[in-house]
Amino acid sequence: MKYLLDSNTVSDFYNHQSEDHAKIYERVSSLQETDNLYISMLTVYELEYGYANAPELKREAVRQKIEEAKQLFGILPVPLEGAPLFGRLKKQIKDARRLTKENIKKFNVDIMLATTTVIQGGVLVSADTLYSEIQRFCPELKVENWLI
Repeated sequence: MKYLLDSNTVSDFYNHQSEDHAKIYERVSSLQETDNLYISMLTVYELEYGYANAPELKREAVRQKIEEAKQLFGILPVPLEGAPLFGRLKKQIKDARRLTKENIKKFNVDIMLATTTVIQGGVLVSADTLYSEIQRFCPELKVENWLI
């Protein structure tokens, strides 16, 4: 199975002080040899943003975790063929939540991760409840919450 980890899952995996670290680590350790773990290029971008905002004393540790993540996980691009699905889902979420054009923008990365997961035929690993809402409009989206 292909598993695409969202940014929060990756952050918790690397943050040993996180209350969710052990649950995620346990799930990763229990995967089968045929299972593959991926992160999106968008997650790499978000991790780099975290590095840019890290206090100077923590920057080296954050950099090390980013480099480790880039080695441990396969990195998936945002697929061009997912653009129509992205557009449709963004519009449906905007309308369902009655969001303005400005407010829907904060969900762009989440919707792109959902789209990437569907196009790749994988499972999105996330505790974000937005994905349950997206599944109403896109039943092909498979999501697992490794925190429960």
